[in-house]
Amino acid sequence: MKFKIVETFYSIQGEGKYAGTAAFFIRFAGCNLVCDFGNGFVCDDKAHADKTLIKEYELQELLELVNASGTWHVVLTGGEVSMCNVNDLIRQLQLLGVYVQVETNGLNYGNIAQANYITYSPKIAFDVSAPKMDFGFHELKLLAGVNNPVDSSLWSSIKNKYVQPIGNEHSWDMENVKYCEEFVKANPSWKLSLQTHKAYGAR
Repeated sequence: MKFKIVETFYSIQGEGKYAGTAAFFIRFAGCNLVCDFGNGFVCDDKAHADKTLIKEYELQELLELVNASGTWHVVLTGGEVSMCNVNDLIRQLQLLGVYVQVETNGLNYGNIAQANYITYSPKIAFDVSAPKMDFGFHELKLLAGVNNPVDSSLWSSIKNKYVQPIGNEHSWDMENVKYCEEFVKANPSWKLSLQTHKAYGAR
């Protein structure tokens, strides 16, 4: 099986529980959604939709790239990873001693079920066709801001949950950062996720 990938890179995870962790990122092409975040920013990372960047990788090629990086943490992201079945890739990475984190909008849990850690970032507020994931994830990461307030009652049963300010492509939107800061202070069961990589210009 070949995987359609738009980029691979070694960087620092900037979001959620593993913020600050060195990680090898594999960004999959394509997404099932078209999200408009309401601040002139249409997608969190438009690279996944750039057909000129797509390269097809064999499973073994990806394993070799990860192995060469020396990392123990891999993030499968997109686009939407669960548009294809990546469980074999995940298992093979785990055999190398790698911890695999997947970021998903909740499309197809079965295609990513073998992951060590699943970050669910629902896009229901931005695309009416967005799926809702009811089980199988380890953290909730909800994008929010002044024009997209959080209805905390929808997520009251979730224990590990983050609110993340909707930003610009390479920088923070400080109005949205302030909104999320105040939200967490008023709702201390939530944590703030800040995309720290944008602060110092990392991928």
